[in-house]
Amino acid sequence: MRLLPAEQLLAEPAGEGDSLARTYVKACASARLVGNVTTRLALLDTGTQQFPVSITDGGEPEGNCYVVSPRTAYSGYAREEIKRLGKPWLTWPLTLLTLGVDRLLRLAKVDRLAQVNNWLLSTNLYPAGWDLDELPAITALLKAEFPDSGFGFRSLNDASNRALRERLEGLGYLSIPSRQVYLFDGRAGGEAAFLKHHNTRLDATLLRRSPYDVVDGAALSEADFQRIEHLYNLLYLDKYCRLNPHYSAAWLQRGQEQGWLDIRALRGPDGRIDGALGWFANATLISAPIVGYDTALPQRAGLYRQLTRLCLQEAVERRVVLNFSSGAAGFKRLRGGQAEIEYSLIHVAHLPWHRRLVWTLLSRLLHGIAVPMMKKLRL
Repeated sequence: MRLLPAEQLLAEPAGEGDSLARTYVKACASARLVGNVTTRLALLDTGTQQFPVSITDGGEPEGNCYVVSPRTAYSGYAREEIKRLGKPWLTWPLTLLTLGVDRLLRLAKVDRLAQVNNWLLSTNLYPAGWDLDELPAITALLKAEFPDSGFGFRSLNDASNRALRERLEGLGYLSIPSRQVYLFDGRAGGEAAFLKHHNTRLDATLLRRSPYDVVDGAALSEADFQRIEHLYNLLYLDKYCRLNPHYSAAWLQRGQEQGWLDIRALRGPDGRIDGALGWFANATLISAPIVGYDTALPQRAGLYRQLTRLCLQEAVERRVVLNFSSGAAGFKRLRGGQAEIEYSLIHVAHLPWHRRLVWTLLSRLLHGIAVPMMKKLRL
């Protein structure tokens, strides 16, 4: 079992048998492909699996993306989400609470953190066939490598990762809730329950009658990838939150070429791409970290509905579960999405008591307040 720094991987010649994880670490370490992510990368090689590992020391720029920064995830991003609640009676007390949390997180140096299987995505997928008996050795290795840092795993939910979460908790990892995500179970293929929902059928009709052609990522040009970056930015950065990952056209293009991203685009009769999405997948799960469309076009064009339908169709055709991330909760529920609380599992038992205390308080605060609120407000 080894932890290989990205610098060491970059010095090696490219191999035909390189895993996607190894290829990804080398790609992201060789150039700044995600604009607002500052982190070191390494590859964890367990002998049976390989995982990207992000490593931060807490000295990164303010506003470092939440995919590597717990402080941004539980403070900065939380404040942005609170603004969108549209419930003034909740906004001020929750904002004050997150400011207090931010101060505690800084004192506890929560951004001194190594995260296993971190692909710099909102949702990381875990292999179904992973031998969890490797976890004690992984924990021992990380404790030796990072004596003054926390370490752990993001993007776990009980529908997909209950055994992994329980095993990690048994090894002393703290459970830190992060958000509520929506799953669409396509394992039954054409009999999948979400296909029977009225809105899902309406979306199918919309896509079938659409003037747009669905274009495979392999047929896209460099200019097309730049357009897709722009469309992603319109939705995720301009409409939602600037703290979302700033994926570059180069990241999108490398992902398509190297096989860790599968892109589809909606090209209109005039040749312009007005919508696009990118899948990240393994044998049992699929996610869509890239979704973007021209937000200036009329809502009746239904671009987001068409992209959603493409995601659902892909889950059905692959017979896998689609993790459709968080956001647009009502929209996803109407199409049969099943809500699941997502967690990070963080090991801090080797850290000084005051840093352990803050992580423990964060865990209890989120379990006691955030999780019931997410469920009640159906976020």
